[in-house]
Amino acid sequence: MLFPDIIAIVPASGRGTRFGAPKSEIMIDGLTFAERIESTLREDGIEQIRIARDLDTPDMLATVRETIADLKPRQARSYLIWPVDHPDVLAQTVKTMCSMSLIMPLAIVCPSYKGKYGHPVLIPASLNLNSGDQRRGLAGIIHSGDYTVVDLPVEDPGILHNINQPSDFEE
Repeated sequence: MLFPDIIAIVPASGRGTRFGAPKSEIMIDGLTFAERIESTLREDGIEQIRIARDLDTPDMLATVRETIADLKPRQARSYLIWPVDHPDVLAQTVKTMCSMSLIMPLAIVCPSYKGKYGHPVLIPASLNLNSGDQRRGLAGIIHSGDYTVVDLPVEDPGILHNINQPSDFEE
């Protein structure tokens, strides 16, 4: 199944100071984090992928905002926001999320594992990312109440596995 109207955005602009190198370039199983995520996305039928590298932005939300602004006038129904430091997400999780967005196109789809939210997150393109986030970033906008948030339970601990430093590989 292809998802031609979903654009994946992979925030990867961090310098990786805690890791010692930009996380998008860290290798795992012979692929960089960015290549691993891109491979999973293509396997899931997502062809429009933007790896947001080398942006001088203060945080993930600013990176996503700038990336989306650069896409215009491209039309997308949804954006799949997948931080580069979560390279262990299963392809089935992404397929399930994208399939849910076909059923509920104006909903925000947040995967959860054992009751905890993780990444990636699928948002409708119509979500106003420039609204006040009360300094809570993307999560603040998501939970502002403007859109239905679908808690999508998945059997994928990878959605919670945030790799910020070398010791995180061992978790």
